[in-house]
Amino acid sequence: MQRTWQNYPGSQGLIDLVMFRIPTRVALHPGSVQQLPQVLAGLGSKHVLVLTDQGVRSALWFDDVLSLCGSHDLDDSIEPNPKHHSIDRLGEQARAGSYDAVIGIGGGSVLDAAKAVSMLAANLGPVASFEGKNRFPNPSIPFIAIPTTCGTGSEVTWVSVISVPEEKRKISVKGDGMFPAFALVDSNLIESLPHHLIASTGMDAFTHAVEAIIGKPSNPTSDILALEAIQLLWTYLVDACTETGATHAKERVMRASTLAGMAFGNADVGAVHCLSESIGGVLDLPHGLLNTLLLAPTLSYQQDSIQEPLGRIASAVGVELDVFVYALTERIRELPLSDWKSLDINPDLFDELARLAEGNGSNPSNRMNMTARDYRAILESL
Repeated sequence: MQRTWQNYPGSQGLIDLVMFRIPTRVALHPGSVQQLPQVLAGLGSKHVLVLTDQGVRSALWFDDVLSLCGSHDLDDSIEPNPKHHSIDRLGEQARAGSYDAVIGIGGGSVLDAAKAVSMLAANLGPVASFEGKNRFPNPSIPFIAIPTTCGTGSEVTWVSVISVPEEKRKISVKGDGMFPAFALVDSNLIESLPHHLIASTGMDAFTHAVEAIIGKPSNPTSDILALEAIQLLWTYLVDACTETGATHAKERVMRASTLAGMAFGNADVGAVHCLSESIGGVLDLPHGLLNTLLLAPTLSYQQDSIQEPLGRIASAVGVELDVFVYALTERIRELPLSDWKSLDINPDLFDELARLAEGNGSNPSNRMNMTARDYRAILESL
């Protein structure tokens, strides 16, 4: 049996302690994807499963990256907000193919899907049966994450978020055995990313960093990483979304995304994600855009409970606390994004969405005790 920390004597219950961990080996610089052959050689990988989506596969650089993958099979069927039945199908393929590694090339949906598939390659059963923390007995086969957006942070976290449409919800499968073995974070891969995707994924990362700081599980290490991510995104995200956006700005935004992933992966998220995941689970809307549009209203609603950590965030970007939410709203308006009204969410769904948000696994991480009534109030404010 391969040793993991879970089966060492005396390790029972360690998962609930506040500990910072990041076992993933991270290359965080332009051109880092070129290290992929050495990574595979170091893992002793002979035949890998490469997962992506059709949009990424159509990118001009994709064939060049694929040529670095050695002997492989390719599946480009990953959909936005990946569905559990798709993951189960790919899990069966991974077990039948006897792959020795999985490579995910894409945004958050692809990386979450590939992360789950690498776990299922070593564990028999549907992905939904492993919902929760460390529910699977065997560690994943090696997973190499190559992000192609600047927001998810999935390349350095232990969680995979999967949609279950029949139940109108998203589930989180997480465990120490699910951390990617390697993350190759190469900002060259977002040079051709549409501006609205840079904006929405960048604000997803900003939300990760903010919620990592204002939540109850915050810790000193996560705070340092989150504040650096916030400063980088506040400074460079707007420039990264323009026609004349410098390569320098995109590199800084990509770096911030991974730093924010390290932060929230060790400190959790909160009310913004509770609502965005409930809406995404019911209506299959873009996660990053939802977080962007929900962030300022949620911070405003919770402000009395988060004065101290929000003050540190405001100070980090050079804004007075009493005008921070206003300044954030104005900054978001500079981004090429749709507004809340364009999502056309039926108010008749508010009760269901609020109830699902209260039941989200991250709800206890809020400093403010958030009930369905509170979540409905936020939705009504929009």
